[in-house]
Amino acid sequence: MIKPSVLKMLTAVVMLGWLFCCSSEEIPTPADLIISGGTIYTVNDQQYTVKAVATRGDRIVYVGDSAEALRYRGEHTKVIDLKGKTMTPGLIEGHGHIMGLGYNELNIDLLGVKSYDELITKVKEAADNADPGEWITGRGWHQSKWDLAGEEVVKGFQVHDK
Repeated sequence: MIKPSVLKMLTAVVMLGWLFCCSSEEIPTPADLIISGGTIYTVNDQQYTVKAVATRGDRIVYVGDSAEALRYRGEHTKVIDLKGKTMTPGLIEGHGHIMGLGYNELNIDLLGVKSYDELITKVKEAADNADPGEWITGRGWHQSKWDLAGEEVVKGFQVHDK
């Protein structure tokens, strides 16, 4: 027979264990990196900006509130404080002329032009659609690759005297 004092103690231990198991929240596996302390833009229309991001390996494991992100902090977690700066999704680009690509969208694309006459046709179409006084710029042709060159050429470049 179990003594009442031992029974009370066992009951208390079981109750505390039950309370601990049932009331505690699950602690997530620590992240490798937590970034917080600024505005973080996402590519998610339902959550356009957040305050923190946590990653593990090459995976994002948490996106949201800074306080909640700290649940992912472990002994070896690197924490980056943005100090009010902004973080945006990005890509790694080895070599690109990003501004040039953007400006190219404003130009007439003459890359696939195969003749002087085709070049003139594309420029005329752009001029017909432009406002008076608006500049028309184009780029991308390579006259030495044309199937048919113009009649007048000076140092490899076409001449148009009209």
